[in-house]
Amino acid sequence: MTARLTIARQSPDDIGIRQVFASLDGEEFGVLLNGESVTKDVPAGEHKLRLHNTLVWKTLHIDLKPGEDARYLVTNRAGWGTYALVATLGVGPIYLKIEKTSSPDL
Repeated sequence: MTARLTIARQSPDDIGIRQVFASLDGEEFGVLLNGESVTKDVPAGEHKLRLHNTLVWKTLHIDLKPGEDARYLVTNRAGWGTYALVATLGVGPIYLKIEKTSSPDL
């Protein structure tokens, strides 16, 4: 049995810079720019979902049920001083937010 997994980078709060790299069980799942999403059918069961923007890494342990349509919204968000540091140095604190959602728009 399979499940469907969607990872979307479509939040209005996303600062729009840097890619988000996603892997599932150690294999590439997708690379997301702001506004993009990726959906794949995957085996049901337990998985390790890793996401990073090269600065911040997050790992989620997910258990997908057969037939489940799991959706995650990923956001690169600014931290304190991000814009000043990006303007000055070209890099600054960019945090990665991940939330499970039931939105059919992803």
